[in-house]
Amino acid sequence: MELTDKNYEKIIKTNEKPVFIDFYSPSCGPCQMLMQLIDERLEAYAQEQDIQVVKCNVAQNPKLASAFKIESVPFTIAVMPGGKLKYPEIGIKNETYYFELIDKLAGKGSFFSRLFT
Repeated sequence: MELTDKNYEKIIKTNEKPVFIDFYSPSCGPCQMLMQLIDERLEAYAQEQDIQVVKCNVAQNPKLASAFKIESVPFTIAVMPGGKLKYPEIGIKNETYYFELIDKLAGKGSFFSRLFT
């Protein structure tokens, strides 16, 4: 799902579950690698864990990029219910990191992520 300046309130502020956000640029090579992982495997796994995954194009959504102080992409962060920000990361991490992060957001240990990687 694409996060935009216009749908931010609906997706983030009113959400009762954690939301994992991937800020990206279409011209960024590492961003494209992360988006491929998200599209192919991470998003489905996150949905099973009741975590929402969204992507935000920083060039098309300058208000969000500014609000989150995005200076480099890829940039990922989790927004918890109530608006608390957790696990900010600049750059791309290994695949296991993202599955373990979803487990953390779901309140589970890393055991589950090892089953799916």
